[in-house]
Amino acid sequence: MTYDAKSIRILREDEIKRFDWHWAEELAHEHILPLDWVKRGFEASRRLGIEPDFFVNKYILKQDLPKNDEFEQVFIEVLKEDRKKSQNTL
Repeated sequence: MTYDAKSIRILREDEIKRFDWHWAEELAHEHILPLDWVKRGFEASRRLGIEPDFFVNKYILKQDLPKNDEFEQVFIEVLKEDRKKSQNTL
């Protein structure tokens, strides 16, 4: 498949809002959080095959939700992987 100028399409605002990356950016900005940290929470959710709502509600909106050990374990794993990547680029 070849791509050319006709392949490029500007998304409408309602289309943009469907993407996790946009939601992550909005949350980071609104709650004054590091964007990379929010992205890691979304990545941990993806790895578990769940929507990022649990991460957002528990860790960003600070709702009183039960602890999810599996999520925490995967989130820590993602944090360690990112830390290792950043150390290797120095």
